[in-house]
Amino acid sequence: MLKTPKKSIWLRFLNQIKVMRQDDYRFKLPVKIVQPLDYLFIFRPTLFFPIWIITLAGYSIYFMTNDQLTWWKVSVDWRVIMNFVFLTLAAGGTFILNQIRDIGTDQDNKKLFLISENHIKPGIARIIAYVSMGLALIVFLIQSLTLFILLAIFLIAWGYFYNFKPFVWKDKPWMGVWTNVFAGFVLFLIGWNFAGPMDQNALIHVIPYLFAWGSIALLTTVPDMKGDAAHSKETFAVKYGIRTCVWVSTIWAITAFAVGMILDDPIITHAILISLPLYAILVFKMNVVWVLRTIRYSMFFLAMFICFEFPVFFAVILINFYLAKIYYISRFDLDYPTFRVEEE
Repeated sequence: MLKTPKKSIWLRFLNQIKVMRQDDYRFKLPVKIVQPLDYLFIFRPTLFFPIWIITLAGYSIYFMTNDQLTWWKVSVDWRVIMNFVFLTLAAGGTFILNQIRDIGTDQDNKKLFLISENHIKPGIARIIAYVSMGLALIVFLIQSLTLFILLAIFLIAWGYFYNFKPFVWKDKPWMGVWTNVFAGFVLFLIGWNFAGPMDQNALIHVIPYLFAWGSIALLTTVPDMKGDAAHSKETFAVKYGIRTCVWVSTIWAITAFAVGMILDDPIITHAILISLPLYAILVFKMNVVWVLRTIRYSMFFLAMFICFEFPVFFAVILINFYLAKIYYISRFDLDYPTFRVEEE
């Protein structure tokens, strides 16, 4: 009996690897195990990244303007950590309200399944949102009247005016954008107040971050254009089209870089400098694929530079990212979040 050559066995093994489906590499848990996490994921943890980034930027810039900027700070201030937890709960509450208002649009866009597909009743979701926001307000009021007022303004603008009648600013082209920019402004100030008292420097050094935040906010209106238009929602992208959206977003990103250079801010300038090639490609390839790449990688670059200051934040990002990935793969067979965007 002839023996199969070792080389032949090796080639057969390689061929088997080539034909394996991508799903075979995914770590999936039984649905019954991850289903209880539905009540966590209605807060939309994948949207915590921009909330944390802009708030940490405010926290960081306070020290920079006071000549106390420290790279690779591994010590943990538990008061600040708990403040971030309650701010995250409050922001998550606004995301729940947004999902309740967008049930029809989310069904058309085939995303955010938990409330739109009735895995969690809208009434229960609303109670969770109000309790989380109320708890955060109480905690901030105990600490500081300034923090309480800032959080209240954030929740009123981004939670109520943005989502509910008679305002519904998210469905208006410019008010939707300005509300997002204003929310970023307030979050930056909250982060600043986590570090110390607010002064005029906060109102100056927030400027490049507002242009960067606004740039991304504009681009996020592009992927949902079809579903928004079907429900008569006149977002910026629906009203002005992808071309105008991309150009305005690119100009704002360049402005953020220029102002960051003037203010001698190494965080925002380095992050945008690395991101500008994405915007350059986007100008020539105006499609949803490159819009998503620009959004995801630009946020990632800014997050990484902040991680150079606060390496603990990197651990938080990893935990959030992979917990969400395992959840969505196990619960909905959806590879999300991901940096991969396939060309159509």
